[in-house]
Amino acid sequence: MIRRTRVEIDLQAIVGNARTVRQVTGTPLYAVVKADAYGHGAVAVATALAQAKAADGLCVSLVEEGVGLRDAGIDLPILVMGPSQVGGEEEMVGARLLPVISSHEELDALAHVGRRRKEPIEAHLKIDTGMGRLGVPVERAVDIAREAAQSGIRIVGLMTHFANADTDAVGDEDSLTRTQLARFADAERVLLAAGAPLRVRHAANSSGALVFPEARMDLVRCGIALYGNGRWSSHVTPAMRLVTAIAQLRRIPPGASVGYGATWRATRDSRVAVLPCGYADGLPRRASGHAQAAVRGKRVPLVGLISMDIAIADVTDVPDATVGDAVVLLGRASGGVGITAAEYGTWAGLSEYEVTCGMSKRVPRTYVEAAR
Repeated sequence: MIRRTRVEIDLQAIVGNARTVRQVTGTPLYAVVKADAYGHGAVAVATALAQAKAADGLCVSLVEEGVGLRDAGIDLPILVMGPSQVGGEEEMVGARLLPVISSHEELDALAHVGRRRKEPIEAHLKIDTGMGRLGVPVERAVDIAREAAQSGIRIVGLMTHFANADTDAVGDEDSLTRTQLARFADAERVLLAAGAPLRVRHAANSSGALVFPEARMDLVRCGIALYGNGRWSSHVTPAMRLVTAIAQLRRIPPGASVGYGATWRATRDSRVAVLPCGYADGLPRRASGHAQAAVRGKRVPLVGLISMDIAIADVTDVPDATVGDAVVLLGRASGGVGITAAEYGTWAGLSEYEVTCGMSKRVPRTYVEAAR
């Protein structure tokens, strides 16, 4: 049985967004499907992209994520970007995942697997150009590359990660993103001079790919744009909807309250809808007093505190609302009154990433299949 509360994922929109990214950038696309494809379902998304030939590769953060995709029959190249490899190198290589080296320790562990398997291993080297988290300092790049060559590891890819592409101004020549690009170019020059067998360079996330053409290089790594959000939102189609249905309708007289803490009291004869969706489903309690929903093509406020399983919508101004009516809490709705992930996040102090990743696993996913 499918709950009336559900997360709907439009795979056709995701495939279309991927094609838009490739058309705009003119470069191969590695789709970022870590964190269960930002809550959209990694296997379903990767399968749709692969079948439609809309992506050239995939990016994950965990070895387990990559192995799960291989187990599901996904044969695209898969880049493991996170620092989760320690202890999983054997499984990573066995599953034909592309490791990213961002420290001396990771190089040593990977080299140990290569020696045991008696075969060369290809890897990408991550340079820290300004994010300050993962990556080899630019001045250490040559040393790491030489150690890799001596250890039987072939550094075939060079990558970095932008810290500020989401907000850097397009024309700002002194932006952090352009500073990072300059540092990356320095690292590439010294590595090529040292004989590193580089075949591919990549730096751009979704914002970097859109705003900084010089960052597109040999491929782009896009996540949030594929799902219809972020700085790309005017170019792409949102793929996620959180939908529920009116479970009950109640009359509330002036002065009466609804919900925990009696934080909302009716100022008029009111009609409220009980919605079977709460913070255990991904509707944040912090959005109480701010969140809205779409019912029959009209925006209505959620009133009272959002509880674990229930939210209340004031539908006084939608007199034709009935039990069973669809209620859109996130995503496209009739009448042009849809709710974007950015708006949804603003109500609770969340980023768009947190909005989609925060959709609970207890909410069933339904999928609109992609055209091939």
